[in-house]
Amino acid sequence: RLQFTLTQIQEADTYNLEVPIVISFEQSIELKKVEMTQKEQTYKMVFSKRPLFLRVDPQFDVFRRLHYNEIPPSLSKIFGAEQILFLLPSKADKTELENYQQLANIWSKDPSKKIEVKLDSEVTEIPADKAVWLFGTENLYKTIIEKRIKDYDAEINDKNVRFAKTTLAADKNSFIISVRHPKDYNSVVVWLTIENKDAVAGLSRKLPHYGKYSYLAFEGSEPTNIAKGQWSAVHSPLNADLSKMAGKSSEKIAMDLPKRKPLARLAPVFSADRMMSYINFLASDELEGRGLGSAGIEKAANFIAEQFKKAGLQPGADDGSYFQAWEDVVDEKGNKAPVKNIIGFIPGTNKNMAGESVVVCAHYDHLGFGWPDVRKGNKGKIHYGADDNASGIAVMMELANLLGKSFKSQRTVIFIAFTAEENGLVGSKYYVQNSKHFPANKTIGALNLDTVGRLGENKLLVLNSSSAREWKFIFMGAGYVTGVEAEMVTQELDASDQVSFIEAGIPAVQFFSGAHRDYHRPTDTADKIDAAGLVKVATFVREGILYLAEREEPLSFKGQDKKTSKKPGKKGERRVSTGTMPDFSFSGEGVRIGGLSPDSPAEKAGLQKGDVIIKLGEQKITNLRDYSNALKSFNPCDEVSLIYTRDDKQISTKIKLAAR
Repeated sequence: RLQFTLTQIQEADTYNLEVPIVISFEQSIELKKVEMTQKEQTYKMVFSKRPLFLRVDPQFDVFRRLHYNEIPPSLSKIFGAEQILFLLPSKADKTELENYQQLANIWSKDPSKKIEVKLDSEVTEIPADKAVWLFGTENLYKTIIEKRIKDYDAEINDKNVRFAKTTLAADKNSFIISVRHPKDYNSVVVWLTIENKDAVAGLSRKLPHYGKYSYLAFEGSEPTNIAKGQWSAVHSPLNADLSKMAGKSSEKIAMDLPKRKPLARLAPVFSADRMMSYINFLASDELEGRGLGSAGIEKAANFIAEQFKKAGLQPGADDGSYFQAWEDVVDEKGNKAPVKNIIGFIPGTNKNMAGESVVVCAHYDHLGFGWPDVRKGNKGKIHYGADDNASGIAVMMELANLLGKSFKSQRTVIFIAFTAEENGLVGSKYYVQNSKHFPANKTIGALNLDTVGRLGENKLLVLNSSSAREWKFIFMGAGYVTGVEAEMVTQELDASDQVSFIEAGIPAVQFFSGAHRDYHRPTDTADKIDAAGLVKVATFVREGILYLAEREEPLSFKGQDKKTSKKPGKKGERRVSTGTMPDFSFSGEGVRIGGLSPDSPAEKAGLQKGDVIIKLGEQKITNLRDYSNALKSFNPCDEVSLIYTRDDKQISTKIKLAAR
């Protein structure tokens, strides 16, 4: 039984409101609407199970004045304040203090505001009548920020700053975080750090334009925005936590409301059904996993070439066909057979860009019956490869369908289905080294689609986005235009065919929907593909194609090509596994666990999702490349030491590695 009372604070002549109420249970929610016809009204409800959480008007359907706890703190509060106090860090070194003093001086020039600048050691408490800037990692009042952001699933420590699932290195970025003023709920306290002195001018100019955000992160001297967001509303007086009465934790209650349907929908540009038909064919029994040298991969190649032709793409191989062919190793015995990339293109129309190209690519090979990367117990079984990478091929062909016959591009757009990706990026390396019609050194950038079929409600990951300075701006814009959320992954990953371009000095990225337990297993089947997610990916990638096709200047390459790379990866294949799936959105030091396979070595050793691996054996782990290289030095059944962090505590354990 549930009883509660609603009161209207404002006086009115008549009361006639329909108020939505959401009641949460352990695994479900119920939405009810109650009529309010009096100033104060009591409601009684009876349920077959115990309610754990009550929310009144959670989606703000009622025309009413919001409580301050329903309005998250943001930078607009401090930029709109008339009285402001800057507190500089007294414990900072001379150079750092000068940087903060410079920023305070720039903003203090505004004659419309009453501004004071002091050292944090010169005040005994935060004043109640001013909005306050706290500058510096060593600010004496930083604890105000540290305590209050815990309400928003965020935290600050000496090494990292975390916003929900996004973790950023504290010493390599500039941060701006707002919280509610502890003495004035209408005001804010904002913490700001500066990565380097060259970022001061950019931050002073850019931050006033980010007023709606609660938190921001920037990198470099530009500086470039790499994270932003608004805090969720917490501690609303229209929420009632009933979980403690039932001995439950409200954190585990299913609280999410169904998303509202839009008032209108535009007709879809891309066809989910068509993309699924491609995947169903490529990942069918008939094609037997598209292994190198097989009849199945030959059928796949011919199918893709036919689709390119139907889409209106011109043949792009040097011999005037769709096939760039050569002989290469196709099995574990070292036998060679013909292999082929499939190439089609849309010609550029701008004579000043003659020979220049944009590459849109995906690999179409997979593991066949288990070579070259078979997991224990799966040899001889068909590896269907629906997500890896029938999904990428499907999106690429759908983009070709949309653009092939109608797009008048300034720069040539080349669509390539690469072979032998699973065997060491062989197909993309061959293209980069051998294409004469479209030389690689005239490619402005490559957009690689690999494993994009299980997006769901996740963000689309853009891997190797540090290979050019402009990628972040391009895909932030694509997100705004399309509404598809994406996350830039800046680690240097040897993940897929984009690496062949980066090693040749060409900016390139991979679009990736995330890791899962079916990777390189026979269970990667078409029935698990998210068709709606394919449409999102296609919509997002199209924006990148259109931008690169029209951009006049080359991108600013920031990757490491083979000639400049100082840390070559270890040779050899991985033979072992810990059973962990990495969290690719993590950009801090180490490898954060995004998931674990059941009964895996990591699970048996007590590791959990969210743990960060920092050492394996004698190898320090700073990123995914270190982790992959470290695993190459071990054999199945080796027992090695592993060090990881959890809740800022360092933990050491032993793990017995399993065969891949």
